Amino acid sequence: MSKTPRQITITPTTRIEGHGKVTIWLDEFGDVSDAHFHATEIRGFEQFLRGMESDRLPFIISRICGVCSTAHIMASVKAIEDAYQAKIPETARKIRELLLMAQVITNHSLVFFFLTLPDFWFEEEENPQKRNVFQIMREDPKIGKKALDLKMFGTRLLATVGGRHIHIVSVIPGGVIRPLSESQRAQLSKEAKSGVALAREALALGKSLFQKKWKDFRHVAVTKANYMSLTKGGDLNFYEGKVRVKDVEGKIVTEFLPKDYMDYVDEKTFDWTYAKFAYLKKQGWPQGIVKVSSTARMNVVDNVDTPFARREFLEFKETYGAPAHETLLFDYARLIELLYACEKAQELLEDKTITKPKVRVTFSPREADGVGVVEAPRGTLMHRYSLDTHGRLQDIRLIIPTQVNNAAINMSVKSAAARIIKKGEIKPGLLNKIEMVIRAYDPCIKCASRTVENGSWLRVEVLDSRGELLNAS
Repeated sequence: MSKTPRQITITPTTRIEGHGKVTIWLDEFGDVSDAHFHATEIRGFEQFLRGMESDRLPFIISRICGVCSTAHIMASVKAIEDAYQAKIPETARKIRELLLMAQVITNHSLVFFFLTLPDFWFEEEENPQKRNVFQIMREDPKIGKKALDLKMFGTRLLATVGGRHIHIVSVIPGGVIRPLSESQRAQLSKEAKSGVALAREALALGKSLFQKKWKDFRHVAVTKANYMSLTKGGDLNFYEGKVRVKDVEGKIVTEFLPKDYMDYVDEKTFDWTYAKFAYLKKQGWPQGIVKVSSTARMNVVDNVDTPFARREFLEFKETYGAPAHETLLFDYARLIELLYACEKAQELLEDKTITKPKVRVTFSPREADGVGVVEAPRGTLMHRYSLDTHGRLQDIRLIIPTQVNNAAINMSVKSAAARIIKKGEIKPGLLNKIEMVIRAYDPCIKCASRTVENGSWLRVEVLDSRGELLNAS
């Protein structure tokens, strides 16, 4: 038995959005003593956006990410409208919700087919070079076509309604730039029916693979925490509503308006990662650790108001509990949301009032603070702005879903590693199993890593193979 603790590093972590690594520390007995998931990049959006005009701000801040850009634009315009007390037309609200559904469709279909499906398709001990969507397509080409068709439905929605399929340009403070035409509505409505059918097939595939492996999956990284999401009257809603928090037993801890978000959620930093950690203020750290995203939404809401997704939601709750705590259930719950988004898009497109011409209001800048909250694909997203009398940004605060999940991700990584590594013996599939747990959260490190407290930068150290410091900056 070695008396010298060992360190295991997995870098880079693959099939996630952004750059990260995992460090696992073993004690003198060869068991896991600690584990960290590190965000290894930094971007600095809170610094260079200061002084920007509010009418330009949503379009620039969407560049924080090419995957979550639509959700960031929505949170941004809602924060500006909250500051200016602007009430947008109902038609604009419907178009915005349609665009959010389009982002959920593109994100969730990409995550399922391209990022997480290999985790269910192959054995955990399989060679990582084989565990990818291209090998799946070789084995079953029809899956590849369905994956692309479903993702392209969401992409066409974004391009047609949003003006672009990445970094949409149609959403502005006060509403949207132009109404949806009747011909556009009719064409997209037809496509939505096919989208719903494809989403049902994707869910059926995911369920069959998940249930097949559930005996192994159910014990992988079970981490209990509080759960948080938007809900509108108890229903699942990505665009609006109140923020609800439930505890580990499924009891409602609190429910508050989006404008009060900063009264309930705070952040802390650690010197080993560029990503902050969000938690519930009242409970404090670490009791206030909270999860967001797909499983959290399933745990928080009372109902899903589209027919097919509602049935799947009820089955999920009955099968896995309320609340459900198993980390890999994020992948299952994400498929229910994919189906919901396709159904909701179809519902919105079948509503001919979505083509009404009044889609924007005008307003005058004023010195004020504003908060915008939406459900991004990865969870509850908050933008808070302080604007001056000329509409320029004076201060900004962003709390990103991956920041909210950051503590839970680290807990899950440690839990998974502790099950795999015993007495210094590293079982086959370590890399696959650890990465599978991280991917379940669908983290977006590009969004979550920006600056740390007081605008300071983290210290970067370079160590040699013996752990000796070579240089630091």
